[in-house]
Amino acid sequence: ISDTEQNLFQKGKIEEMRCQRRSVDDVCGVSGRGGSANELMLKNHCKYQGVSLFNFLLYAVLIAITIISSSPSDNSVEAFVPLSSPSACTATARSSKRNTKEESQMWQSCYSKWKPITLGIFSGHHAKKATTTMASSNNENEELAGMILAGSLDRASLLESAFQSLDESDQYDAVLTGLCAKILDAPSSSSKTTSEGEGESDVVEKSDAFKKMADPIQLLGEMNGRKVKASGRSIMALIDATATTQDPGVMSTVLSLSISNGALRNYGSLQATVTPIPSSPQAPISGFAERKTRMQRLEALPPVPVDDRAAEVSSALTFSSVVAACLLYNTASPIFGADDFVTYTNLLLGTMTTVVVLDNFYDAIRTGASFVAKSNEEKIPDSMKKMSMPEKESLPAGLGTGQLTGTVVRGLSRLLNVDTERECECEAAAFFAAYSLGLPCFAFRPNALEAAVLIFESMKESGGTTVPGIKKGVNALNPLLSSEGILKVLIWLMAPVAMECSKHPQLISSDPREGVGLLRRLSEKAESMGAVEVIDTLLRGEDDSIDEAGDLLQWAYAEADLLLRNNRKVVEELTERLAGGAATVGDCVAVLEDW
Repeated sequence: ISDTEQNLFQKGKIEEMRCQRRSVDDVCGVSGRGGSANELMLKNHCKYQGVSLFNFLLYAVLIAITIISSSPSDNSVEAFVPLSSPSACTATARSSKRNTKEESQMWQSCYSKWKPITLGIFSGHHAKKATTTMASSNNENEELAGMILAGSLDRASLLESAFQSLDESDQYDAVLTGLCAKILDAPSSSSKTTSEGEGESDVVEKSDAFKKMADPIQLLGEMNGRKVKASGRSIMALIDATATTQDPGVMSTVLSLSISNGALRNYGSLQATVTPIPSSPQAPISGFAERKTRMQRLEALPPVPVDDRAAEVSSALTFSSVVAACLLYNTASPIFGADDFVTYTNLLLGTMTTVVVLDNFYDAIRTGASFVAKSNEEKIPDSMKKMSMPEKESLPAGLGTGQLTGTVVRGLSRLLNVDTERECECEAAAFFAAYSLGLPCFAFRPNALEAAVLIFESMKESGGTTVPGIKKGVNALNPLLSSEGILKVLIWLMAPVAMECSKHPQLISSDPREGVGLLRRLSEKAESMGAVEVIDTLLRGEDDSIDEAGDLLQWAYAEADLLLRNNRKVVEELTERLAGGAATVGDCVAVLEDW
């Protein structure tokens, strides 16, 4: 019962009590000081009967309200109300004989006149207001209950209804993205402790890698079967999830499915632009406008840069140690009174500084001295006007050419220089070269060991596990143990070198030794992999006097430089994406696919 209804009932109760009080006073004659014994008995009897009558009315009203609440469509209220007022009962009592038995019968007849009827509880404005308030309260309760019930039902069906409102391609994209997000959010389980307990390995077994990506791969195969094209967003998430496996075979499987789906267009699209190296030095080059042989082109190409970073770093450390020792001695000797060798340490410091400056900045010093001499020619004595600094070729020990202290300067530059943009340029070059040539190792940094593993893995036959949409099985790697395959891998390794050499005189972020390391590893593992004849033909050739490995490296370096120059705009855009610091593998693929 609401507060409004309680207030209305309270008012009705007060009015009823007043009416009963007046009726009882009339019957019992208590306007003054009482009456006879029969009158006093009737007075007490009427007192208790009046209380019972009030309780009866209250209970009747409560029951009526309960019945009305259960039937909200009825605006009237069913209640127990008397057909005649209590004053009529008192009038009858006055005309009858006043004995106890008759009085009891009289009040019983009065009570028997109460029966249920359908009326408004109150009359006039209050009755209408009570009816309206109760009806509105019932309607609000019904609406609230309906909202609660509908909310519980809607929560159960909202996801289903929202999912069904999407078209088929959006449904597949949502599920594929969700599966990939689950893989990306899951804690990495790739690390395994070695049996000796020496550390952890980040290598994931191939079976574990394919098991990890089983659901997304099967879903993408199903999309291919139903001819549903995946969106760029879902493919980006799929590539990011695949990159966590660190397995080129799994990446190749995913990329093959994506190509079949039509989502990828530029993966491996530039393989035809690579000029294969002829088998012999005198063989003509196919696809060239000019008729050139292999030897003629190699003679015109720049050599592969040499990078002896071990010697550079060791020279820089030695030089820094000597300078630091001399400075420390000069600083501490006055304190301890042992300054006997200060003269020698100062001489050593002066000599080392002079040699380093002359060896690396001799041309600048010579040009500056000539300019000063010409500007002050009138002030210079005639005997000194014909004097000039000697050419650097005539200096002893190659001083002035940078050969004497060049390793020290390059080593110091390597130790002290930190250039994030340069590193991003090298990574972007390697990423672009591998992706455009169809190598699934584009997500990794160029490494000779990874390249050798990729080549030998491509020799294995496909396993028994089949993947929807791929007839070859789980090993979707294209064979790379060939002249063209090894050349593509070498281009991937030499692409950072070509990019850095085109912008900087010294190699710091890239390493040209990776290409040599790949060829050496192939030669070492050829016997264990059963590929001795193929490796010997590719790396040694028929004539032992010809350096096949060196020619192959020079050829790959030239092809990498040409590939990057022809696609410089895309590489620069990829560099900017990497320099942002928040790019994933999928984001870089989106740049190359122009999503």
